[in-house]
Amino acid sequence: MLSALEPRGRIMDVIASLQSAIEIAGKLRALSKKIEDADFKMLVADLSVELADAKLETANLKIALAEALEENESQKKIINQRSSQAPKLSDGAYAFDGEDGLFCTGCFDTKSLKVRVSPLSGAFRTFGKWSCPSCNATLG
Repeated sequence: MLSALEPRGRIMDVIASLQSAIEIAGKLRALSKKIEDADFKMLVADLSVELADAKLETANLKIALAEALEENESQKKIINQRSSQAPKLSDGAYAFDGEDGLFCTGCFDTKSLKVRVSPLSGAFRTFGKWSCPSCNATLG
């Protein structure tokens, strides 16, 4: 399995290689001024454009990699939170060790949010025991 630093290192190597190639293209461009061959000058210009495009695309890939790594870390945190804070079903809602009250099952399952439920009173108890103030679900 690759560590998170290896792709970054590879991208940095590619960027360094592209930068070196761009510098070489610049030297070729300077040399082409001394040479009167139009085909050579056109090839050097094309090379410069292609290298600039490659450098830009590499920068875009670096940004995409950073976003993917950030999303990966976020998902890892959610997984760790869920495994360390496994809820128990109590009276149609979730109960967590060390926390008072009951919490909405829907909000926790879909958004990983702990939303405390409110008891229903009077005629509303026909539909359930608890109401979620966030998603308006009736529980129990």
